[in-house]
Formats: sequence, structure tokens, C-alpha cells
Amino acid sequence: MNRYFIILFCFLLFAGCGQVNLALRGDYWQGHESLPVQGRTGLLINQKLAFGDFHTTDVNRSWTKGTNSYAGFGIGSPVTGEYLNIIGREYIDRKQTIRFDLSDGGQQASSVFCVSRFQAADLMIGNDQGPLSFGIDLLELKNGNSSSIYFAQIYSGNTSEPWQLILDNDRVQRQPKNQGGIVSLSSGEYYSIYPVTSILNQNGKAMEMPFGSIGLEIRDPSGRPLAAVNLADKGQVYFVQGLGKEERFLMANICTALLLQEVIG
Repeated sequence: MNRYFIILFCFLLFAGCGQVNLALRGDYWQGHESLPVQGRTGLLINQKLAFGDFHTTDVNRSWTKGTNSYAGFGIGSPVTGEYLNIIGREYIDRKQTIRFDLSDGGQQASSVFCVSRFQAADLMIGNDQGPLSFGIDLLELKNGNSSSIYFAQIYSGNTSEPWQLILDNDRVQRQPKNQGGIVSLSSGEYYSIYPVTSILNQNGKAMEMPFGSIGLEIRDPSGRPLAAVNLADKGQVYFVQGLGKEERFLMANICTALLLQEVIG
């Protein structure tokens, strides 16, 4: 157990916390929905996650569904999905990738491709970064100054291009007051990921973490929070009121990807 988790354990013990709950601040969080996560064991890559109406239908180590992988991930062309030309083959060989499918139990379904402990410098590979360039600039990754990037592609809905998730784990823990990640479709369509640094103690009082973060909040371009995920224990997912069906499903995909990061590699 490293120093971070020892201090975190002592802090939670001192706070008298059983089930850890995030302290989500602001008027937007009034009357929010809190969903416990089922199936997050942290042990098996084939675990099935579920919260509310959402559940994974498949979780495995492969990046692509096909068998024609080559020199990087993906098959087909950049507009057909399951394609990426910026990540080296070594990430598959080191088992640092997973793919999962998510369903809302109705008509909505998605496929999400993730890679963990990604080197920031590797995001520069490829001739065209497309929507990635926006997140790279925003998180100041051009110098390759992070060794713990979490990267995911979310194929959901009718878009031919995926939503691209970039989370800088180093930044989340070392600069917990600043933005730590982004989920973007284009420079005009994106969501920001911010660390959550406070929890509720047994008396319902907010207590600030001594360092780092314990969860992540997803905000729209105006700064309005839409969802959050608690990464402690078995996990929790939070939604603000009034989300549309498609946006809520996208938030569920983002939260699932963040919950599964620990079991990769």
C-alpha cells in the first residue's frame, strides 16, 4: 500500500466515514440522483458494472472487435469507428487496454475503448490529431510532461466520430483545484473533468481531502456540472436533475470508463 492510500485511509477513519459520499457543492446539485455501483470488484477484468438502468454487456482486454490490428490500434478508416492511429502496439502487449459495451436496458448502446498509464508524448503520434488537439492544448500535454494519461474513445449514438476522453492522473492528484481532463467531439462540443476533493462525514458535513482527489465531476462548457463519479470503495455515480436521455447516457459512459480505469494494466 503506497503512502497516498495510507494517508487516505487514516483520513477516512478520522472522519468517521463508513460509506464514502462525495460532497458536491452548488445549486445544480440540489436534489441530485445518487446511484450505487454494483460489480466493481477491482479484481477481474470481466466484471460487469451496473448502476441505475445502465450496465456493461461486455468487458474485455481487446481494443478492437476485429482481428486486423496493425502497428497501432484499429481497423478500417478514421470515419468507420474502431480506428486509432496514435497509440503504439506495446499498450496491447502490456495489457493496458480494455473495451466495454454499455446499455441503458432500452435502445441505447455504446462501445468504449480505453488505454491506461498512457504516456503524454505518445499522443503526438499520427499525422492528424483531429479533436484530440483541443484536449492536448487545454491540458498542456504538448511537452509530454505526464506519464499517467487515461485515454478513451466513446462510440455512442449516431456520430461517426467518437467522443475522445483524456484524463491526466498526475494533474488530478497534484493540482486538484484545476481541470484534470476533457471529453471532446470537437473544439465546440466538449465536457470538462474536474477533481472532487471533499467528502461528507457521518454528520453530513463537508470535509476537505488533505491532498489529491477522491472523485471526478463532469461539467459542460458553461461550467455547469452534469454528473460525477465517486472512485472510492465500490463507487457511486451522480446525475443532476433534468438531463436529456442522450446526454445522460453519454455521462454514464464517461463515468463507467473512469470507474474501470483501476482494473486496466
